[in-house]
Amino acid sequence: MENYDPEFQNLVRFGDILVGGYNFGTGSSREQAATALKYRGIQLVIVGSASQTYKRNALNNGFLVIEIPELVDDLKSKYGKEKLTVAIDSKAHLDYVSSQLLFDGKEYSFAPVGAAAQELVIAGGLESWIKNNL
Repeated sequence: MENYDPEFQNLVRFGDILVGGYNFGTGSSREQAATALKYRGIQLVIVGSASQTYKRNALNNGFLVIEIPELVDDLKSKYGKEKLTVAIDSKAHLDYVSSQLLFDGKEYSFAPVGAAAQELVIAGGLESWIKNNL
């Protein structure tokens, strides 16, 4: 993220949720694009949209990417586009059963996380899932 925003590393904390924009991960076909965020302590990435390659690489490493374009648009409206990274001290509640995110008093829907994806995230990625199921 240093090429995008040199201040990013100073703003992110372990356990944060990263909300990105549209076409997130486009141009990054390597797994490191997803694993770097995971190992930095980001617990989840929420985007307007993401490249299929990025989402697959993330999931293969037990890292979930969820698309919620309405949230991205609301945050852009609220915080603007001038600063590349904005750290906000708010809490979000994700309900995977109902595929809802509650943030700032508003509910946002997202596509259900399928059973196979859930298994990969719980296992910590595809490699761990295979080891556990051999």
